[in-house]
Amino acid sequence: MGYVELHAHSAYSFLDGASHPEELAFRAAELGYEALALTDHDGVYGSLEFAHAAKLVGIRAITGAEVTLVGGSHVTLLVESAVGYASLCRLLTAAHAGTRPKEGELLPPALDLALLAESSEGLVCLSGCARTGLGVRDSNAAVELARAFGDRFYIELQRPFERGDARRNALLRDLATHTDTQTVVTGNVHAHSLRRTALQDVLVAIRHRTSLDGSERERRGNRESVLRAPTELDELFPDDRDAVRRTVELAARLEFDLTAELGYRYPDFSDGTEPAIRQLAQVCEAAFADRYPPSNSLLLEQARRRLREELALIDELGLAGFFLLHWEVLELARECANEVRGRDSPRRSLPPGRGRGSSVGSIVCYLTGLSHVDPVASNLSLGRFLNRELSSVPDIDLDFPRDIR
Repeated sequence: MGYVELHAHSAYSFLDGASHPEELAFRAAELGYEALALTDHDGVYGSLEFAHAAKLVGIRAITGAEVTLVGGSHVTLLVESAVGYASLCRLLTAAHAGTRPKEGELLPPALDLALLAESSEGLVCLSGCARTGLGVRDSNAAVELARAFGDRFYIELQRPFERGDARRNALLRDLATHTDTQTVVTGNVHAHSLRRTALQDVLVAIRHRTSLDGSERERRGNRESVLRAPTELDELFPDDRDAVRRTVELAARLEFDLTAELGYRYPDFSDGTEPAIRQLAQVCEAAFADRYPPSNSLLLEQARRRLREELALIDELGLAGFFLLHWEVLELARECANEVRGRDSPRRSLPPGRGRGSSVGSIVCYLTGLSHVDPVASNLSLGRFLNRELSSVPDIDLDFPRDIR
């Protein structure tokens, strides 16, 4: 029938998870898992490490996080796509935004429920764990999220062998029926093996600043927080085998690959009225007459041809946003220089930064102020700085003066 664990914590869930991401990945492969989700508390701190380890052992890593809501309830968020990863990162940023209201004071992360409902694109939401899950603590809020997420919302069933397991799961099944949502089984894993559960107990005691005896109520009893073999879940949930099977179906939807889909993209400046390449051309054109006066017609013609060719290459390589971003940084530095030096200072005319190295071979850099060397007059080649065989973005060193840093 199969099972995929969709709720697991590593040591990046500080003083809670007892195993490294790699240990979870390696153990999952040993147990025969095809995929495994890492859902650390309020962050994706170990996700990339986990994704690389999972790829190494031939299982698929699912990216996610267990997020704390305002009021203390938890939900489990899983990433479907690159859009979903962006949504998750924005939500985590919002959750952490109020954690340091003043110096020396630290508050726990908390995400507003309404913001989660508004920013759900590309995410799957599970109702949370047995102790602090939203489905257990606030069924009305769970109904609200079920409306917002639609078929991307699932009720989470767990069996930690604690008092009230049967009653809690019965209520959660009723909630699933009421919200017309489906259930999935999860293990709320905090250790990759039984050997590590003793350490997990110690971590919980440390977190609560008490002894092992004093933390008995907070600890995960019966050592049920271990990553189980997929075949064990049928026996553990004999009345919910559809919910066990559904984890495999859901995992198939969660296609996002953190190791392959997260290449950095420079801003495309799509908020402007013109495409980025057109905006860059306009910046260059605004400076062209000052840099190349009409008195030297030969140099002017060469510069025009060079600019057309270079802009075409930049457009082909999709780097217009890269140059516009550097130009904006330089303009910001110019404003800072005027403020620091004073608008009437003789040093006001000094450039706020100067490019060096291979960037001086670019006429676009020259016209945008990123370089102070005329590549046309100096007969400099563009090839070292920008060409079709580039394996990475060009390198521009601006070297801001010390007085405006």
